Amino acid sequence: MRRATDKQGIKFVDAYDPTLMGVIILLLILSIIDGFITLHLLDHGAREINPIMSLCLESGPWFFLSSKLLLTCFGAMCLLLVSNSYVFGNRLYVRDIFPAMLVLYLMLIVWNSFLYVIV
Repeated sequence: MRRATDKQGIKFVDAYDPTLMGVIILLLILSIIDGFITLHLLDHGAREINPIMSLCLESGPWFFLSSKLLLTCFGAMCLLLVSNSYVFGNRLYVRDIFPAMLVLYLMLIVWNSFLYVIV
């Protein structure tokens, strides 16, 4: 950035970093894996604590999985469109949120896998 004012406002992107696209694809794959593990855990006595996903679950497992994937896609697309913008008072690029999301999803998969094994 050349000027301090260049950091202000929303910057929409129409050319994407291939690495970022790879991260998003991995994020979607982890979302699907999480959905299947969640369905297995629900079949063995667990309960869904996310109210939105719990509502989706009432319409069946395939609706649950497709809703989970669509919501993840929508969120990732929204972040991707503004990935060159700053958040938190110009301290963090939006695109830097994606690796954090991957780490959180990996932690969730590890936890769910642990529950999967003990159930």
